[in-house]
Amino acid sequence: MIKFILKDKNRRIFMQIEKILFIIILILTTLSSTIIEENGIKEGNSRLSVGLYGEKHYATSSSELDIKFDGSYGRFLSDNSEVLLKIRDTTDLTYHAYKIDIGYSYYLFKQPTLTPYVGLEVGISGDTQIDSTKIINEEGLYIGFHKFFTENIALTPEVGIEFTDLTEISENYFNIYLTYFFN
Repeated sequence: MIKFILKDKNRRIFMQIEKILFIIILILTTLSSTIIEENGIKEGNSRLSVGLYGEKHYATSSSELDIKFDGSYGRFLSDNSEVLLKIRDTTDLTYHAYKIDIGYSYYLFKQPTLTPYVGLEVGISGDTQIDSTKIINEEGLYIGFHKFFTENIALTPEVGIEFTDLTEISENYFNIYLTYFFN
């Protein structure tokens, strides 16, 4: 019974988040009615991204998708390459999980409103339960794109897969970021 109530509560929270994202996308689409001549991907620029993070863990028997928040900071080394710091965190009353990754993204081509990229990341993930702590090394591959609404604001979907010590798949994920580019 409690598990059903928690699932129902999580579903309602996720539906509220979807509504908020829809409103943000609608507003940004309205604002982007002017033609964008150039987007925020430029050498020396930075970006901040916050978003929803959905992941499927292969180490657990659960088939549910966990929905979390995460963030990243990127710095452009050139017009087509970027270094990143990604942080993800989940906490409840008995469990705390986190990830800290550094990454490199390469931009395949650059158009004013759509810019796809591929990337690699390495980092650590850990979890703390009431009676134990575990830290592991992880490596990952990801692909995504920035859909620009203005020169500095984009919606950024990203999918990826992560490995534990390059030997086994630890998870796959899907992110939707709201991204702000600045210099």
